[in-house]
Amino acid sequence: MNEYIRKFKQGTQFVNIVSPVTQNELTDSLELSDEYLKKDTLKFVPASGAATRMFKDLYVYLNEQKETDFIKKFFDELEKFPFYHEIKKADFDRNRLGDRIEIINCILKDKLNYGQLPKALIKMHSYDDFYANPIDEHIYEGEQYLNPDHIGIHFTISKEHEDLFNDYVKKASQDKDHLDITYSFQKEETNTLAVDMDNEPVLTEDNQPLFRPGGHGALLENLNDLDADIVFIKNIDNVCHRSKVKDTIDSKKKLASIGLKIKKQIDAHIKGILNDQYDLDEVNDFLKNTLNIVYMNELTRDRALSFLNRPLRVCGMVKNQGEPGGGPFLVNNGDYTDLQIIEKSEIDLNQEEYKEIFNQSQYFNPVDLVCFIKDYKNEKFNLLDYVNNNRYFITEKSYKGKKIKAIEHPGLWNGAMHDWNSVFVEVPLTTFNPVKTVNDLLREGHLGKK
Repeated sequence: MNEYIRKFKQGTQFVNIVSPVTQNELTDSLELSDEYLKKDTLKFVPASGAATRMFKDLYVYLNEQKETDFIKKFFDELEKFPFYHEIKKADFDRNRLGDRIEIINCILKDKLNYGQLPKALIKMHSYDDFYANPIDEHIYEGEQYLNPDHIGIHFTISKEHEDLFNDYVKKASQDKDHLDITYSFQKEETNTLAVDMDNEPVLTEDNQPLFRPGGHGALLENLNDLDADIVFIKNIDNVCHRSKVKDTIDSKKKLASIGLKIKKQIDAHIKGILNDQYDLDEVNDFLKNTLNIVYMNELTRDRALSFLNRPLRVCGMVKNQGEPGGGPFLVNNGDYTDLQIIEKSEIDLNQEEYKEIFNQSQYFNPVDLVCFIKDYKNEKFNLLDYVNNNRYFITEKSYKGKKIKAIEHPGLWNGAMHDWNSVFVEVPLTTFNPVKTVNDLLREGHLGKK
């Protein structure tokens, strides 16, 4: 507990960014290959989020009954939502307050009960003879770029949604023997202490210290439990209509192809060093030009091995469109620089130098990763050994109406993968279609062909 208190007092630690990632640091290749399909592939989908935040604006309207641009758009384009067919009535008037409230209650409570469902089970896309939720879309996607003999998809879900999840997956995977869907929960032992604004532990009604879920970084434990050669990571709400999915499939194949090629090169360098058949200058060139690691001292055999023998991640990046969230930066780690995904809150924007670097950022992290988690001997890395534990987050929450502070583990694709080898690849903006609010379903990527 003392360690948590120390971190709260110390506050979020800023990362020493050097510059935003530009095209110079990106990796590209025109060589697409299906060779990665010979490996054991798996898709990892963080999916524990409830849909409550997705419908936040509708809840506010129920309470305040005030017209906003968001509400106007929602009702003006009501027919475009895939759940419209379940709530439509011949006689409702979308401009009348009473009917609007009835419609929202139908969606959130009475009929669809979306306010109580996980985001994974919300209907998001409409097709000629069926409607699809994110689970359906992740299965469909996986069938296009994972090993066709064994489509492995692992979801992390909330315990409260376990029965709903199992019932749906049983139905969705019927007659699909090649499909292997598994799930896990965020581990309770990864929960973290909450404190008040004076950094004193918050107590529950039982007079016990309050512990809360430790953010998506806690899912590193779940990822570490999986056994696969290559793991694709993508958030539950980042799916698109199947009429628009080609770019996504192609980019996944591209990330995997690039990653496998680099993984082979890494393994070859490691074996060369271990067999005393290597050229340190050649290894140093590979670190600089392929892995974007610039070591500031004279490279030794052991230091080269320590850089090479790490998990590898290939991260898709999209052009920055002003979305909230993190992005790719070149980071100074003391005696070397490398590429990292940094959240805005990890940057000291009070310093003009860092503020300017942040504002120059050209790319955004859409959470689109392909991870190689076995070493040159084909043995699994212990991913917990490659975390930068100083990259935790402190956030403000509330408990029983009072402000409290919570601590989150280093983010799954942030500090939890700080000591991985990282390669960044530009992917099309069409591959990034997150659904943070219900009106996001009106964006191009979620609508069928016109």
